[in-house]
Amino acid sequence: MIERIIYALLYICGIVLGYYLIIWVLGAIGLHIPAMVLNILLVMLVLVAILVLVRLFAGSNFPWWPRGTP
Repeated sequence: MIERIIYALLYICGIVLGYYLIIWVLGAIGLHIPAMVLNILLVMLVLVAILVLVRLFAGSNFPWWPRGTP
């Protein structure tokens, strides 16, 4: 279980690092990116991170929601 959490954190850190590296490189070469495009890319990053989390924890018995008493 701990291994899956560590993998999830590593994947998310890698995705975020790639996002900021791309933005930094495009800014360094002088390409101006509008704020709305950056927001759209950030939303895509969040969706990919959620997909990674769901894929990592899909086969485990990880409780996604607390179970209530019937």
